[in-house]
Amino acid sequence: MIRHVVMWRLKSISGDARKEALEQIRAALEAQRERIPGLLRVEVGLNSSASRHAADFSLICDFADAASLGEYHKHPAHFATRAIVDPLVDHHWIVDYEV
Repeated sequence: MIRHVVMWRLKSISGDARKEALEQIRAALEAQRERIPGLLRVEVGLNSSASRHAADFSLICDFADAASLGEYHKHPAHFATRAIVDPLVDHHWIVDYEV
């Protein structure tokens, strides 16, 4: 099984617009569930830490194998999600590892 972890920082958005952006992102990421073969688990976390080193939100996905992760990156549902997420974020970090 492959675990795919992504952490993002939002663009400079504040107040209600920030809350709306995070909820829109959460909904888009969670909507990938059941739509992508080999995607076994989706977990989205919204940050509660005030640290300046913290990311704003994270995604943890488990895939059946490395081939499933590779197919995920090419899947239309993933592209649809990126169309929502990418315009709202500045930076992201990715870690993929075998569990």
